[in-house]
Amino acid sequence: DKTMTFQVTINDAEKLAGITKAREAYNASLPEPTEGQEHPDGYLATDAEYVQFVMDKAAESYAKHYNV
Repeated sequence: DKTMTFQVTINDAEKLAGITKAREAYNASLPEPTEGQEHPDGYLATDAEYVQFVMDKAAESYAKHYNV
């Protein structure tokens, strides 16, 4: 497997707030946690985790689109 690390810098408070709201909406869309779980499977606790999740899904989409 090949792994690459990218760095993202966002300096705008409104953009950062947008990421937080998007993460909160994503988490709210998840099913209720099962008994004994604090959070449901797939829960993203931080904005950094959410950005990683979104970029991973984007990369998956690019790979499918370009047949690689």
